[in-house]
Amino acid sequence: MPYGGRLDEIAQDRFGRTDWIELAAAVLLALATIVAAWSAYQSTRWGGEQAKATRDALEAKADASQLMTIFGASAQVDVQLWTMWLQQRADENVVAADFMEERFRDEFTPAFDAWLALSPDGAPPPGTPFDMEEYAPAALDDAERLNAEAYVFAETSAEANQTGDNFVLVAVIMASVLFFAGVGTKLKGRGVRLMMLLFAILLFLGGFSFMLSMPQNVGL
Repeated sequence: MPYGGRLDEIAQDRFGRTDWIELAAAVLLALATIVAAWSAYQSTRWGGEQAKATRDALEAKADASQLMTIFGASAQVDVQLWTMWLQQRADENVVAADFMEERFRDEFTPAFDAWLALSPDGAPPPGTPFDMEEYAPAALDDAERLNAEAYVFAETSAEANQTGDNFVLVAVIMASVLFFAGVGTKLKGRGVRLMMLLFAILLFLGGFSFMLSMPQNVGL
């Protein structure tokens, strides 16, 4: 047999036994690199989502705090005027009582009228106007709404943070795939190479499936 033909036979025999492992490892290395890069990109994107949600939560909390301050000041005015009205009614000073009533805030008047209606004879009924459903200052309602929004933003921030951490985990898994698939081709022994390749494939499939189970954030 010619010398060249013998070399071709040896090369074909080696490819049939070992080179398919190296080829599979090369394909796996390429796929793992792509998945790792995508996971790093996704981690960055979700980090941005976390920062945005955290900022929105802080802004909503700050606005709610300001509104609660406004509500506290308004409620204090309502309490003072109502207390003065009670005093004038107790002193049977109708003119002064009417004077105080005319200066009630528009948000307090419906609650005051509903509270006063509880006593048909016109005498001050038990309880206070502040216990009535009609007492619903806009500042308080807006503050409660903003606090609820801040809670939602905080939950969104926590979820984005967890998603970003999960993508980091996928990147770590892909780094392990790169290690086992890359080192496996350098070892001696077909069985050892095959075992390292199979382990790398299992890691890749697990990490890839985990990545697909998570929401993907694509920025345009």
